Amino acid sequence: MARISKESKDLARQKLIETAATHFAAHGIARAGVDTISNDAGFAKGTLYNYFPSKNDLFAAVIEEACHRALRKYESAEMGATVRDRLRALAAADVEVLRENEGFVKVLVREAMSFRPETYPLIVEHLAPLVAKVVEVLEAGVNEGEIRDDRPPPQLALLFIGLLSLMYVQHWGSGGLWPPLDDVPDLVVTTFLDGAGGRNE
Repeated sequence: MARISKESKDLARQKLIETAATHFAAHGIARAGVDTISNDAGFAKGTLYNYFPSKNDLFAAVIEEACHRALRKYESAEMGATVRDRLRALAAADVEVLRENEGFVKVLVREAMSFRPETYPLIVEHLAPLVAKVVEVLEAGVNEGEIRDDRPPPQLALLFIGLLSLMYVQHWGSGGLWPPLDDVPDLVVTTFLDGAGGRNE
C-alpha cells in the first residue's frame, strides 16, 4: 500500500478545515456532522478522525487557521508606527477575516459569549497568537508612553479583543446598520484608546 506524502496529508487536513468552517457556519458546532464534512471535503466517511481526534479539535483547528490568517494580513499591511496605527491594522485584519467567512465568525463569537466548558478553553487557546500580538503592540506602547502602565497589557489585550467581538455582535444585531464593518476598526481603536470621557480643554 502506497504511503501518503506529508504534502498530501497537509492538503487533506487543510481541505477538511476549510469544509468544516463552511459547515460550522451553516449549522453550528452541534449540528455539523463529521461524516458530512468528510464527504463534502472529498474523503470517505470517518477520514476526519485520521486528522482530528474530535469535532471540537476540528473546531479548534478552524479557529487557529482564522487566527493565523488575521496575523498574516496584519504583517503584510501598510501601517504607521504608532500604537494607534498598529491596533487599527490588527482590527482591520480581523475584519477582513470576518468578511471571508462571516458565518463561521458568528459561530465563534456565539461560542465565546456562551462560555461553554467544551469550547471556551479551545477558543482561548487557539486565539492566543492573536492576543499575543495585541499584547506585543501594547507593551511597545507602554515603553513608548502611549499606553497606561498601571494595567497589565494581557488584560488590556483581552479588553481590545472583547470590544471587537461586541462590535461584531452589534453589527449583526442591527442588521448591519451600526456599525458598518468598515467603521469597526476606527470605532474600536478610538473607544479603546480614548474612551467616552469628555475632552479636556
